[in-house]
Amino acid sequence: MSSVLVTALVAVLTLPLSGPPSEWTQPGYGPGATFYNPLEKGLDSSKLAKRWEIPTHGSPECEIGREPLIAGGNVYSSVAGGFAAFDPATGARRWFTKLVRRGITRMAIADGKIVTLTYTCDGQGSFLTTFSATTGARLWEVPIGGPAQDMVVDRGVAVVDTRPDYTLSTTGYRLSDGGRLWRLTGTRGDGLLSSGGRLLLRTTESGARAVDIRTGGTVWQTTQNWYAVGSDPAGTRFYVSGTGGALTAVNAANGSTIWKSDMPSPGVTADEKRVYLPRYRSVQCLDAATGRKLWSVQLPEAAGQPVRAGALLFSPSGINSPLSIADAVTGKPMKGGMPSDQHYPPAVAGGRLFLTDGDRLRAYF
Repeated sequence: MSSVLVTALVAVLTLPLSGPPSEWTQPGYGPGATFYNPLEKGLDSSKLAKRWEIPTHGSPECEIGREPLIAGGNVYSSVAGGFAAFDPATGARRWFTKLVRRGITRMAIADGKIVTLTYTCDGQGSFLTTFSATTGARLWEVPIGGPAQDMVVDRGVAVVDTRPDYTLSTTGYRLSDGGRLWRLTGTRGDGLLSSGGRLLLRTTESGARAVDIRTGGTVWQTTQNWYAVGSDPAGTRFYVSGTGGALTAVNAANGSTIWKSDMPSPGVTADEKRVYLPRYRSVQCLDAATGRKLWSVQLPEAAGQPVRAGALLFSPSGINSPLSIADAVTGKPMKGGMPSDQHYPPAVAGGRLFLTDGDRLRAYF
């Protein structure tokens, strides 16, 4: 083999491997609502500065600003009269889709589509709609009927926590064309998320059942009044709350208890080894294997949902209180301080930090 060919081969073999992009495609990062972006590598907390800012809703009383999503080189956000795609580097608007007298309950990005759950301003109906993530053009729409509370998208299925005729139900729709796959009446998708393609639904019989997201078929049932507050990145467990409020780690495949903590939590953030939960004016870090407390971070005001991205933990607090940034392994404080809101977790992707208070979206990098 010639020396030129050897040199060329070595050069190819030593090129850095480009992995999947760092994105944030659903509230909570993905369908599992882990609030953990393991692919984020480019954000340097010591150099963060506000680069741009946009308003996220308009004058109609029913409009509510939603959390941003980041995918395919775009930032997607609610704006006055609809939603739009923006350049993440400059905040320049790339396209806009109008929603007439509607507010957005949830948004998700999957299979090249923007999936929205919206409600009418008169409160009489809800709609599940998909749009092209490239152009914003509408692809299909399904009227839900009655209020709809939540949505998760996974494995080609959009699942909506619905109230048709104000009767509790959970419904799965085919993402390709909006066709209904299944409906389970008498169930409530509190903490609607997918752990390895399984949903945990509360039932009117004061128990819960895990169901397959593609079929709605029951995987396991329990008399425990459990509802999901998170899952692990591998999709092997639910983190649940319920009667008594204690945080419990549950095997998603069979419903067996892995551990039970004495601390309740309305939501958790989970990586492969740790669980982070907001509690009063602090964030507690637990060992994911045992539920044992490892450390805590104190916050200036009431704690919101923390977010882990790369090696950092971002914890919002109060309303306009400083964002806490800490080392995700040790809890050591890092440079932060930008205004945060406990009701709106940050989104971190593509080397950028996005913060909203429901009125305005700000980008830091």
